[in-house]
Amino acid sequence: MENNTVKKDNRKALPKFFLILLGAAVFGGVAGFAAGWLGHDSLSEVLTAAVTGWLTATAPWAMAVTSVVSLAAIVWLYRSAKKRCDSWDGEDELPMEQAEEKLSWGMMAASVQVVLDMFFFAAAVVADNMAALAGVAVFILSVALLTVSQQKLVDQVRRMNPEKQGSVYDVHFNKKWLASCDEAEQKQIGQAAYKAYHTVNVACPLLWLALVLLSYAFDFGLLMPAFTVCLLWLLLNVTYSLEAIRLSRRKAQ
Repeated sequence: MENNTVKKDNRKALPKFFLILLGAAVFGGVAGFAAGWLGHDSLSEVLTAAVTGWLTATAPWAMAVTSVVSLAAIVWLYRSAKKRCDSWDGEDELPMEQAEEKLSWGMMAASVQVVLDMFFFAAAVVADNMAALAGVAVFILSVALLTVSQQKLVDQVRRMNPEKQGSVYDVHFNKKWLASCDEAEQKQIGQAAYKAYHTVNVACPLLWLALVLLSYAFDFGLLMPAFTVCLLWLLLNVTYSLEAIRLSRRKAQ
């Protein structure tokens, strides 16, 4: 019975799988032809030079503007959450749930801004000396302020949940924080982590394909970008698999 079910599921999924492969092949062929055609046209060189020049020139200012916007949003979310926490009557759980959600949005904003800072920093340091110097200064200031803001957000969560442990400045913060979460929270973290794992597993091959196609149109060199994407993809899957094996062994003991 089980074997028949396996075969039935495979027969049901196989046509859709082949249709996806066919569609991907057609798309890849058309996109590859278009990218190759663009690569033989001077437009690709002009476009590459224009984008690179604009990005290196504006990177320090883009970093500063996005940092100000992100930090303003984080401060607003923090104060809004703190206000709800301070006015809590000790009975209605809704204000506390709203406060925790706002703090979560604040943490996400801080994490996103750190990634943006790193991108703009990489673009700024290849510019002329003054732009590079400005980029370094803005980067250091932004990351420092974001770290402090993350600490404030975490401290507020700890005030709302005294059982929580860990400091943002501690290199083992994530481990201590997870250990201090209850079973329901750990389950929620696990579900969110699996969603992220699935999303990255979908995004990495698409990004790899995009890099392959764009390498025909823009002479940026394929090896290092493709290596970086594949390395992260490999790290994700190996880490997930090793942790799953470790947890299953611990469960069996």
